[in-house]
Amino acid sequence: MKLLILSCNTGGGHNATAAAIRECFESHGDHCSVLNTLDFLPKATADLISKGHDFAYRHIPQIYGAGYRYEEKHTPVLLYQQNLRGAEGLREYLQHHHIDLVICVHVFSAMMMTELRQNCGVKIPTFFVATDYTCSPGVCDLSVDAFLIPHRRVAEEFTAAGVPAGKLYVTGIPVKDEFIHGVSRAEARALLHLPTAGKLVVLATGSMGCGPVRSTAIRMERVLGPADQMVIICGTNKRLRRDLSFIFSQSDDVRVVGYTREMHLYMRACNVLVTKAGGLSSTEAVAAEVPLLYLNAVPGCESRNIEFMTRWGYALAATDELKVAPLLAGCLADDSLLAETVERRRGEFPENAAENIYHLAQNYTRRSGAKFKSII
Repeated sequence: MKLLILSCNTGGGHNATAAAIRECFESHGDHCSVLNTLDFLPKATADLISKGHDFAYRHIPQIYGAGYRYEEKHTPVLLYQQNLRGAEGLREYLQHHHIDLVICVHVFSAMMMTELRQNCGVKIPTFFVATDYTCSPGVCDLSVDAFLIPHRRVAEEFTAAGVPAGKLYVTGIPVKDEFIHGVSRAEARALLHLPTAGKLVVLATGSMGCGPVRSTAIRMERVLGPADQMVIICGTNKRLRRDLSFIFSQSDDVRVVGYTREMHLYMRACNVLVTKAGGLSSTEAVAAEVPLLYLNAVPGCESRNIEFMTRWGYALAATDELKVAPLLAGCLADDSLLAETVERRRGEFPENAAENIYHLAQNYTRRSGAKFKSII
């Protein structure tokens, strides 16, 4: 099978999901390509979408959240029209490379495929992978063969938005195998050169290092016990890393890290992960059986993730930055608060999401486009 995975360079989660799918399919001997959907757009348009998203997400999250809430109530016509400009380039790529299946891990790429399928005669099977625990704006308008959703409890939200129930498949959100089959806590700490005694708190705010990290980190350090440690992961935000390195330069219980490829180890090593509520990072934590304490850093789809994860008791959340440290202090004093959230997840989330998608794809292509039974 020749598989094309269409991602989008607006944050790291979509690319990580794409990488997990690729890892799985290639392990079965299939040929996979991963492309950034924005590369099919004119450079000025791509830069406006990518850089505009990153700027709003990092610097003016309230406006970003307001835009998201507006799109929840209105069809995102402007975004759809902008993505149409890349449709012809994508059509030529599909034709030239004889692609058998397209998997979209972002709504932008699924919008392009929708245009090709509805108006350009493209018949290539197409799957859309939802990477948040909600039905995001624009998803209900997509023309795809299957909507791959993260959890059975969000199925009703998708059908209420107009997605046909027969096209819903509860596969889970794909994460790399290292999060599923990782090392023990002691082994992870040894590999990261972290103390084996005491509790470890990891503060991570996504690939872009968003949110009120500086003030939150200062307050969090104050509630650590004498033997406890904190690791702050700043992602690609170099300024944040410089600031925090200066703030904690005299501290022996805080380590400041930039972008890392060892997130799976930090998750395995820690007692609690304090993070913004990205869909991919939340799923990685679930796979690694890590307790989650959310910082509500960026309104929008992450607010929906918080609502879902806390509604069913899978995670804890602070409503604002001032409440993170007191909540953390309570969790460090009473392990049962966090242990209960991890226990509630057991058997609730699909396991091996990438493998689920692989077998779904095999089933679909073997039947040459014939319908197959939904698994919601």
